[in-house]
Amino acid sequence: MNSEDTYRSVQQRYASVANQTELNEQRDYERKVATAFGYDPDDLRSLPENANLGVSCGNPLATANISLGETVVDLGSGGGIDILLAAKKVGPEGRAIGIDMTKDMLELARRNAKNAGASNASFIEAFITSIPLPSSTVDCIISNCVINLVPEPEKHLVFQEIFRLLKPGGRAAISDILAKQELPLEIRQDLSLYVGCIAGASQVGDYERYLKEAGFQDVLIVNTNSDLNMYKEMWQKEDSNEAPAKRSCCATTTVTESREVKGLPNVDFNVWTGSFKIFAVKPV
Repeated sequence: MNSEDTYRSVQQRYASVANQTELNEQRDYERKVATAFGYDPDDLRSLPENANLGVSCGNPLATANISLGETVVDLGSGGGIDILLAAKKVGPEGRAIGIDMTKDMLELARRNAKNAGASNASFIEAFITSIPLPSSTVDCIISNCVINLVPEPEKHLVFQEIFRLLKPGGRAAISDILAKQELPLEIRQDLSLYVGCIAGASQVGDYERYLKEAGFQDVLIVNTNSDLNMYKEMWQKEDSNEAPAKRSCCATTTVTESREVKGLPNVDFNVWTGSFKIFAVKPV
């Protein structure tokens, strides 16, 4: 599978997520995912209903140390959950800019920003390997369970782009799923698990290498030990048509080119992967 096919499949998956009709059961699930990965329930209640899509694997804002007046960029901004929360933190003199390659997600995020009255939030359609913003203009770059969706041959470009955009002394605060050991072939080759954030996970050592080769210092990568198996909580209901298709980061979805991994509900994601907090600083 080449990079173009991978991007197309990811766009199809997340366009479906953006347009999915919700039931109360799904809303409860999304809140459960977000709070499990560190979001404050009060913060979630302050957002438009569709901003939290249940596709998080962490809370990058918890380590971003965002201040008033700063410029923050979110790589893969989805429905806008992190950008809208960042917009509050930077205040009216600051800027919160979301980057996403999926038109349906951008439309949803812009509606959410309008409904939230976040006039300092904006969104740009772009791949996170090539972002149309000037160099050295951003104080903090965040990302939440998105970089793992970039094809492995292009992942280094993301970290180079983060480094380019940040001001000297700027910081990257990322939540992502990383592989703790080499993934089995049947997982790495399954497209549904790729768009679900598992199969494309880089190993921890590779992630650290990408950051350091891009020029970052003070690289910190910490396993949060969150339970990734929670994403499979409702799969059996989905299989029995008792619940809608899940929107979680690691839930599988119907993709035309995909084959199903047999016995996948019995796979322990925590053995192979983890939810990690990543922090790095661009030298002054």
